[in-house]
Amino acid sequence: MKLFAVVILSVLLLVLAAQIYTFTGRAREAEQGFLDFKKKLDQARADQIEFQSELDYYLNPVNLEKELRARFNYRAPDEKLIILVPRGSSTSP
Repeated sequence: MKLFAVVILSVLLLVLAAQIYTFTGRAREAEQGFLDFKKKLDQARADQIEFQSELDYYLNPVNLEKELRARFNYRAPDEKLIILVPRGSSTSP
């Protein structure tokens, strides 16, 4: 009877050890997944802060006009456009 109890307890101990090992592995995987998601969340928050600062910058009409002029050669209807070409880059002699 004692031998039977020892065998049963040994089997139970092995099953518990296997479960602990499995749960430990799953906990490591879950922790790694959590760290990956946290890293992505931190990056998304940094992007949000950057985009918000750009939005605040472009909400100012003066800054918006300055960017339009720089990117798209925008000019007001009453302005004349003058293009300056450096002397060394001219194709004619």
